[in-house]
Amino acid sequence: MVNRIDPDVHFHLRTGFAPDLAELDRQRRMGRSAYLEEQLHPERIADPEAERRLARLPMLQLSTREIARTENGDQRALNDLTRAFLIRAAHSKRRLAARMAVFWAQHFYVPAEAAGEHLADYLRTLERLALGDFRSLLFAAARHPAMLGYLDNVSNVKEHPNENYARELLELHTLGVDGGYTERDVKEAARALTGWTTHERTEGGFYFDPGVHDTGAKRVLGHTFPAGRGLEDGLALLDLLARHPSTARFVSYKLARYFVSDDPPPELVERMARTFAEHRGAVRPVLRALLSAPEFYAAAGLRLRSPLEFLAAALATSGTRVPGAWTLWELQNELGQTFMGWRTPDGPPTEAVGWSGTGGLLARWRVALRLTQEADADPEGAWGLVAHLEERTPRAATVGEAVRALARRVLGRLPGPEQLARLVDYAADGGGADTPWTPIRAGRKRGGLFALLIASPEFQWV
Repeated sequence: MVNRIDPDVHFHLRTGFAPDLAELDRQRRMGRSAYLEEQLHPERIADPEAERRLARLPMLQLSTREIARTENGDQRALNDLTRAFLIRAAHSKRRLAARMAVFWAQHFYVPAEAAGEHLADYLRTLERLALGDFRSLLFAAARHPAMLGYLDNVSNVKEHPNENYARELLELHTLGVDGGYTERDVKEAARALTGWTTHERTEGGFYFDPGVHDTGAKRVLGHTFPAGRGLEDGLALLDLLARHPSTARFVSYKLARYFVSDDPPPELVERMARTFAEHRGAVRPVLRALLSAPEFYAAAGLRLRSPLEFLAAALATSGTRVPGAWTLWELQNELGQTFMGWRTPDGPPTEAVGWSGTGGLLARWRVALRLTQEADADPEGAWGLVAHLEERTPRAATVGEAVRALARRVLGRLPGPEQLARLVDYAADGGGADTPWTPIRAGRKRGGLFALLIASPEFQWV
C-alpha cells in the first residue's frame, strides 16, 4: 500500500475502529498530543451516546450469578457483549480505551464458549484496568474464574499438577515463547499455582485451597520460593513475571504489532520495553512512546483490519442496523470471525496473513454489498438489515463533491486519484465530476458508492 494518509488521519484511524469526522476535527484543533492525553483518561470524557445505547443491553447489567440463573443466559450475554463492542466502535468518544479493551481481551484470551456466564465480568474487569498497569491486569486475569476454568487451573493440585495455565502464563501472557524460560520453569510455576481454584460463594469466584497446595520449595527463573508458603507462592510468581525484562519486550512487541504493523521495527519495541520497565508496567507511558513514534506514522496504510474490525467500521460508517441476533451472527460467520469465538488460547491473529486470503476478501465484499446496496434496495429482505444510507449521503451540487464527501465519511480521507476517478465515473454514469448530484441520482447511486468504498483497499488497510 502507498502511504497517502496524513498524520492526523492515521492517528485517528489507528486509535479507533472507524472514522468520526467530528472527532477528527476536534483532534486537529486540540493537537495530537493533547488529544492523546485526553484519550488516556477516558473517565474524564463524556460519552452520552454510547452510554445511552449500552444501557439498552439488559444482560450487561447482570452479575455472573444472575446470568447463570437466566435461561440461555451465557448466549444472551454474548449477544449483548457483541453489540456492546459494535456500539463502542461506532459511537464511543473513548476511542483508545475501546481499542485497548479489545487488545487485553485478546492478550489474556478466553473464548466465549469456555467462559460461559463468566465472560461478561471477565471483559468488564479487563476493560476497567485497560489503561492502568500490566501487573494489575495479570493478577486480575490469573484470579478470574473464566481463566482458571479455561486453562484447567481449577484442577491443579499437589498430587497431580496441571501445567496448562502455567504454560500459557509464561508463553502467551508474560515472557513469550522466546522469553528464556525452560520446561522446568513451567513445572515449577504450576506447583506455585496449585490450589488456585474457584468457589461460587466467594466474592469474584476466586478461592485458594490450602489443602491441595504444594508447600515444598520451588525455583522459577532462577528465583527460590521457600518451603512452607501457601497463596504467597502464586502471588510471588505473578509479581516476578510482571517485572521480568522478557515480559516488557513481549508485551511491547504485541502492542506494536497491534497498533503499528505485523512486523514492528525492533528499535521501536526496545524503546517501548525500556519505558515499560522504567514505569513498572504502566500502560499510559508505553502508549505515549508508541503513538508518538516516527515508526508509528511511517506505517500508515499497512495494517489490515481484522474481520470484526471490518464489520465494526462498516456498520459505523454506513449506519446500517442489524436488529436480530441471528443476522449479526451470520454476518460474523460469513466474515470468518465471531466475537470471542477463536478457539485457542493465543487469541485471534492480528497479522494480515491470518485474514488476507481470497475467500476472506470475497466475504468482505459480499458483506459490504449486503450492508449497503442490498439493504438500501430491499429493506424487507430476509437478512432484516435496516439501512440508513439516505441520511448519511451528503448533500452536494455535483457528483465530484458528493463522492469526495462520502469518501471522507467512510474512509476518513480521500482515496488515491485513480480510485477517486473510478468512483466518480460510476456515480456520474461516465458524465464527469461536474454532473449534477440530484436526489434521483443520489437515490440510485448511494448504495453502490457505500459498497464500493467499504469494499475498497483503502477501507481494508488503515
